[in-house]
Amino acid sequence: MSIFIRKLRPSLSGLLRSKPAVPTPVPPSPTARRYYHAPCTRRSHDALQSSGRGVLFRPNPVLGRRPPPSQLAIPRYYSYRRKRSSADEAVRTVMAVVMLVGGVVITIRHGTIETVPYTNRHHLLIISSEEERNLGESQFASLKKELGKKVLPTSHPDTVRVTGISTKIIDAARRGLASDDNGKLLDEAIWSSNAAQKKKPRKVWGGQPMTKHLDELKWEVIVVDDKLVNAMCLPGGKIVVYTGLLHHFNTDAEIATVLGHEIAHVIARHIAETFTKNMWTAILQALMTIDTDDSKMVNDLTEYLLTLPFSRKMEIEADHIGILLLAAAGFDPRVAPGFYEKLGKISGNTSALEQYKNTHPSSEKRSRLLAEPKVMEKAMALYREARARNGESE
Repeated sequence: MSIFIRKLRPSLSGLLRSKPAVPTPVPPSPTARRYYHAPCTRRSHDALQSSGRGVLFRPNPVLGRRPPPSQLAIPRYYSYRRKRSSADEAVRTVMAVVMLVGGVVITIRHGTIETVPYTNRHHLLIISSEEERNLGESQFASLKKELGKKVLPTSHPDTVRVTGISTKIIDAARRGLASDDNGKLLDEAIWSSNAAQKKKPRKVWGGQPMTKHLDELKWEVIVVDDKLVNAMCLPGGKIVVYTGLLHHFNTDAEIATVLGHEIAHVIARHIAETFTKNMWTAILQALMTIDTDDSKMVNDLTEYLLTLPFSRKMEIEADHIGILLLAAAGFDPRVAPGFYEKLGKISGNTSALEQYKNTHPSSEKRSRLLAEPKVMEKAMALYREARARNGESE
């Protein structure tokens, strides 16, 4: 019996020994990350592919496969602007064609090619001298009404002084642009002091007498009590001078420089030329907007490439004619380059970029061009003639 108990003791002790508690599995928290490790061996990769477990996205038999990137639709417009419809393009095209045809008709019916006195430059004009004169007189009447009591009386010393200088310049222009018995213009006489070297102006198809508009002008001068440093001459011979200009420039030769420049604009009919160029610029803008919606770009291109360069060219031409006029009137033309240097200091010198955006060339350039020998020699010859006519010695 004792032997049986000894043999049974190991079995009983195993049954009576306490077993360790089995840990209860805890589910992962909802925020815990789960990491998936894909086997990296070739054999395991093939096994996953054959079983289908290694495919993340299975093709939908209903929807079909996704097309390759080369066949995906790529948007053509990357802007908030909507694409123009064919109707809009047709309207723009029709309007541009109508403007072009209208411009051609107006140019053929009313256009004339005239020669600018003194410089012999040819330009196209589409408005008559009468229309230009009426436009200037209308603007002058509106300006006087707007200025009111700022306009100094005709008996004021400043008005008397400016009127006297203007009269001398206008008389000099009439002498230089006088006609002979046959009505032929002698505009090139002012270029040379030798009367025997007078040349007849070249004739151009469609050209009109370039001084005919001067015979119909009714010159008038007003002085405005204002600090503005400015002067202008409207079509029709209406001269406006501000007292701010008189306060900065004291000598008669300096005043004659600016008056000769402004009167030169009227002699060369620059207002009529500007009107013609603006019409064709508008037609060009209409043609350019057929293929683009960026009107600002079109306006900037035409302004910086056409409008502003044309304006600066006319200002340089007025400077050239003006110095000849003031010299023929008996004022020293050597004052003119210094006048523009002084004007540049008053208005403030601008950078090259700002000068390109300006309607007028820089004062430095204007002074340099007037001081050139070929210009100054002609002006001095006229100045000597004027002094000899008046019995004065240099």
